[in-house]
Amino acid sequence: MRGGAVIWSSMLHIAVLAIVIVGLPWRLERPQPAIVAAPIQGVIIDQAAIDREREKREQTARQERQRQQQVERQRREAAEQQKLADQREQQRVADEKRAREEAQRKEQERVAAAKAEQQRRDEQAKAEREAQARREKEEADKRAREQAEAKRRQQAERDLQAQLAAEAEANAAVAAGLQDQYMLMIQSHVKRFWQKPLSARAGIECLVTVVQLPTGDVVSAKVDAARCNGDDAVRRSIENAVNASSPLPRPPSQAVFSRTFTITFAPDK
Repeated sequence: MRGGAVIWSSMLHIAVLAIVIVGLPWRLERPQPAIVAAPIQGVIIDQAAIDREREKREQTARQERQRQQQVERQRREAAEQQKLADQREQQRVADEKRAREEAQRKEQERVAAAKAEQQRRDEQAKAEREAQARREKEEADKRAREQAEAKRRQQAERDLQAQLAAEAEANAAVAAGLQDQYMLMIQSHVKRFWQKPLSARAGIECLVTVVQLPTGDVVSAKVDAARCNGDDAVRRSIENAVNASSPLPRPPSQAVFSRTFTITFAPDK
């Protein structure tokens, strides 16, 4: 027993010396309080117990590492799941946004197409109304022209008939001597207003052109100098006499009335 105690005591000293050598750098870095050597007592060391304790600590360390690895793996998996969930949510939001934009685009295209179609129909209807209005106006203008032409022809026919009737009446009046009678009435009427100038000779005979209104009012009187045997004073006196005789006598028949006519002024006849 004594020999065994010595062995264990030697081993203890060796262990203490090893600890001192291993911890020496640490003690050099940090001043340690002085260690008072205690009396060394012999202890019996159970190697199997030491091995079991070391194995227990190692197993605990392995379990802790495994636990930490599992926690880290779970953390990574959770982060990956969260990342995938975030990506899916982003994809869902993006898909919804694209769907809304596509729906809006289609709605805008539908509204634009409907508006364009309505505008096309409105323009077509307007063009048809304008074309119909033009056709109606053209037809109305055509009818108005036809009616005006018919009235013009009717009026021309009436005028022609009236002219023919007037000419026939005038011819009849002339044939009956009413034209000569009317001219004699005018000549006699004008003579009453003639003031004979000093230069007048016997046998004066001048052709006078007279313009009158339907009322007999004289518009003008002009002596033809080439067909008058009097001088200027005579011609002026004759023109003055015609103007002074206004209004002229009314014709015995309207058929012999003429706005412009000629008479021969011969005061001695």
